Amino acid sequence: MLSGIRVLDLTCERGFLAGKILGDMGADVVKIEAPTGDAIRQRGPFLAGKEGPERSLPWLALNTSKRGITLDLDQPDGQDVFRTLAKQADIVLESFQPGLMKDRGLGYAALVADNPKLIYCAISPFGQDGPYSHYNAHDLVIVAMSGNLQMTGDPDRPPIRCTMPTSYYHAAPEAVLGIIMALYSREDSQRGQFVDVSMQETHTSTLLCHTGNYSVDGVINHRAGYRVGPSREVWKVKDGYISYGLRGGPTRVPNLVATVEYMDETGCAPEWLKNYNWKNYDVFSMTSEEIAPLEEAFGSFFETKTRAELFEESVKRRIMLAPCNDSAEVLAHRQLRSRDLFVTLDYPELGASIEHPNFFAKTTGNDVRIRGKAPKLGEHTDAVLQEAGISTEKVSALRQQGVI
Repeated sequence: MLSGIRVLDLTCERGFLAGKILGDMGADVVKIEAPTGDAIRQRGPFLAGKEGPERSLPWLALNTSKRGITLDLDQPDGQDVFRTLAKQADIVLESFQPGLMKDRGLGYAALVADNPKLIYCAISPFGQDGPYSHYNAHDLVIVAMSGNLQMTGDPDRPPIRCTMPTSYYHAAPEAVLGIIMALYSREDSQRGQFVDVSMQETHTSTLLCHTGNYSVDGVINHRAGYRVGPSREVWKVKDGYISYGLRGGPTRVPNLVATVEYMDETGCAPEWLKNYNWKNYDVFSMTSEEIAPLEEAFGSFFETKTRAELFEESVKRRIMLAPCNDSAEVLAHRQLRSRDLFVTLDYPELGASIEHPNFFAKTTGNDVRIRGKAPKLGEHTDAVLQEAGISTEKVSALRQQGVI
């Protein structure tokens, strides 16, 4: 899809995924690190539990489909090299604090003066301008400032965040979308654009309708734990948990009826439930006392089954039910396996093989896929600089000076 497009990826963990997606789509993504390497290389978990800059699993997972070079952008010679690369690039992707690249003389205005077709995308916590733009922020701060944190967890306990940095993973695809639209526009205008991505702004999408609710009627929603509205959504089963809703409506009522039939076949449906009148069922108009018998009946049934049993029967019966799987179970999932979602990459220098998700979307001809392993530190420096017209002698001098 993006064959022939060159991307200079200057991102930290905030934007790794954006560069990876562009690489999976066929762009030539050049990941630029300081000569000492990206900080995430020193962060675990590490492959087989052995520390090392080439063994960081976050690095290996989020930087596939890229080539890698080292370059010190704080040195004048390093800045000159970057200007040379940017003149020949289609996209610059960065995640520094607003103003840092400008202070180096490498901001959008300076680069676009030499390359009017350049698309420059900046991912930052709160965008390039506005009252919070000068603040730095980790994922936890973004999750809180977006409103997601106060909606997640049990209502009688402190709020919680997801284990993985979801604000980074929401911002990155939005950045790619902005870049793709800018590329499309460039076909007619022959000019690039500045794409400004605020992590806080993109992460508000996790609130679904809650932001709109406040805009319309002033309602501030609060976390409800395992409940959605008045009814339970997460249920305990023999070997873990499942997600299943007692909500009504044209889609959900047939779902409830099919579940009761399944319960009846296994002898777990009480007589009153088999004769329940679902015609005018509306859980949102029911009291907690009215909902309690339903939750008791469904909950007792679910506890007699495993996640696999419930999921298999739900697929057969078209019941809307989902097991709460961990990563190992996702990796072993039959449907995902049948669609060749995973690919094994060999790392002989590390004595290991790692399974990766091979694509984020399946397209005709499998055009979206992993193009290669995450680069070793400085692995492609000489090749990329020589492609840019920088002589072998100059490359050697830059290396001696600690610029690369």
